[in-house]
Amino acid sequence: MKSLANQQSPPFQLVLPDELNAVVQERKAKKQKPAKAAGPKIAPSKPLDIDPAKLTLAQNTFQIEAGQPAPQLAASQVGPLAVGVALVSFQEAMPFLQSGQLLTAKSLALLVINGPDELPTKLSWASIRFAACCSVNQQPVLLHGHLVQLGAQPVVPVFTSESPGVHDVPVTCARLTVFADQWPQEWNSLEDHPFKQVLQVLPPLQTCRNDQCQCGRWHPDGMDGNQDVLLDVFRRQFFTEAGRPTKHAQANHFSVQIRYLKSQEYALLRLSGQNGVFVEPRVPDASSPSEEFQVVWLPQASFASAQHQLQCEPLGLGLARSGRRMGIRVAARDFQTLFQKLKPEGQFLSPGTRQTWHCGPFPFGSDRKSIGRVFADWKWQARPLQPARPIADGVMWLVQSVADPPQTVFNMQHGQVMISKCDSVRAGMADNGLVIGPQSTIELCATNSAVDPWTFHDPWQQALTQVPVHSSAPVTSHIKELEERLERSILEKLPLERMETDHTEDRIQIMEKQLQHLANQHQALESTVHEHHRQNSAQVQTLQAQMLSQMEVQRSQMANMFEDQMGAVRKSRSQIYELMRLLCFARLLNPASR
Repeated sequence: MKSLANQQSPPFQLVLPDELNAVVQERKAKKQKPAKAAGPKIAPSKPLDIDPAKLTLAQNTFQIEAGQPAPQLAASQVGPLAVGVALVSFQEAMPFLQSGQLLTAKSLALLVINGPDELPTKLSWASIRFAACCSVNQQPVLLHGHLVQLGAQPVVPVFTSESPGVHDVPVTCARLTVFADQWPQEWNSLEDHPFKQVLQVLPPLQTCRNDQCQCGRWHPDGMDGNQDVLLDVFRRQFFTEAGRPTKHAQANHFSVQIRYLKSQEYALLRLSGQNGVFVEPRVPDASSPSEEFQVVWLPQASFASAQHQLQCEPLGLGLARSGRRMGIRVAARDFQTLFQKLKPEGQFLSPGTRQTWHCGPFPFGSDRKSIGRVFADWKWQARPLQPARPIADGVMWLVQSVADPPQTVFNMQHGQVMISKCDSVRAGMADNGLVIGPQSTIELCATNSAVDPWTFHDPWQQALTQVPVHSSAPVTSHIKELEERLERSILEKLPLERMETDHTEDRIQIMEKQLQHLANQHQALESTVHEHHRQNSAQVQTLQAQMLSQMEVQRSQMANMFEDQMGAVRKSRSQIYELMRLLCFARLLNPASR
């Protein structure tokens, strides 16, 4: 279309200049706007509950005594005389779990799905993964459930030793991070095939086929049957300094995760920090950092000072970096020793799940070191993080620990100190002058604790404020008006004078007369409808006959006209032939006219 418009003279403008300028300005404005998020955050959906009635256990999945296969039972068949395993939901299994009693001396078990991680029962149970088949499309699925024993003889899963085994070697995972400010080569060299460039500076991840070689690369051993040290490479991504995915040109570091042989783990960790490559050991599924190693972070340490400190520590395995912080990675068993040596005044926390607490009030002049000494006197391994909020008698502090405190209230010289658990660092403390504590705890202890807390703290309240409000009358007024109209209409139709008396027979006679009158009117209406139908049918038949006769007359007239025209055409054609014959005869008689 554009080429055809340009070929016109003068050229035809599909887009006017002012329209083009408006589009250009709009695009410039969009480019100048800050980048928005990739899309609205979607809350994770709840896992679907599986219907056990639509599943059948795979063959030879469970067995009873003497290796006999355990038959599958329905939930209604479970009883003292039953033998086998029943696939049930957690709700169906609750009566058996709460009773906690064995039903039979034979082999009987429940396979519970859609339940919690821990079952509230005294019966013997175990978490297993088993195979089942969907009864709708006959496709297999793997499920996680709990095998609860209801009989004296156990029902156990079947494991076949004769089936072929899969060759397995000890493996581990690690995340390799390459920082742009420490990469020895040009940062542009990582634009194409970045992992290949990083692999060149990590000999423990390279394979050498020469058995007589003494290099730092990995040499395959014919005993384990493995031919390569590197098994998997995944999650390659460039990141900004804030940890957001970006392109290569704007990236601050490059990250990749690998799965490799466990035997090369320590050799790889010793190279962490060299050539700008830092190694973070992770669990085999790469979902979280490995608990076999810990990092002692060095406050305000540069790369050179951290590298020097690593050279002076025999327990150190390699350097670790997080943003601009530097640390030394050690084995978990040596973590406390190195921590107390490098940070003697710091509060040590054992590896584990961190818990956050509100602790206080402490005097306004207290600091982390003094509070840490108090925790040591309490025999509580905890670390003060920061002041949470000041109150009338002091400051409430946020404290982090791995284990619970020995007690929740301590008597000190300045007064009593309370320790209460909070969900996160951002959890607030309530202080109304009389009660001090976590807001959730105070609401539960209040007199109106039976009120639904979402009534006052609705998570969708902010979204509701953005919904446009339509100006309309309240719904209650419409309902009230409708009720009044219905009441007036009913009262107008009811014979109130007669209803206030006890003349029942008169009322029945009046109703019979009204019904008879309605029946007569209905019969008259039916006869009228039948008469109208008969008249309409007669009129339609008459109209059809008139139309047929008129069409027949028109057809005959058109046929006569067509025949007259054909006769005129034949007559004209014969006259033309006669004239041509006379003309030819005249030329034969007068040769000079040729």
